[in-house]
Amino acid sequence: MVKLPRLVTCEQHGTQGIGLVCQHILSAKEPNGFFWSDDSDQARPDAWCNACEEKLLKDEFSEAWYEQAGFQPVCALCWDAAKARAETFEAEE
Repeated sequence: MVKLPRLVTCEQHGTQGIGLVCQHILSAKEPNGFFWSDDSDQARPDAWCNACEEKLLKDEFSEAWYEQAGFQPVCALCWDAAKARAETFEAEE
């Protein structure tokens, strides 16, 4: 895995610590799950969607799983917002 900087400049929130989210969370029109790891050396832990979680449970963690998830850096506040959207959607169901 590539070592990422600990800070990112977000257009909306300015300079913040980072977290990583899978490409599916970033591109989703509607919330599609939000799972995260317990371990992180960043401001927020890695987070992934339902589809990535299913693959993870089936195949376990691997470099291939990580690459297929297409993790992208986001600021900590954008990470928090994505998590809140997913939790709001789940509460409404």
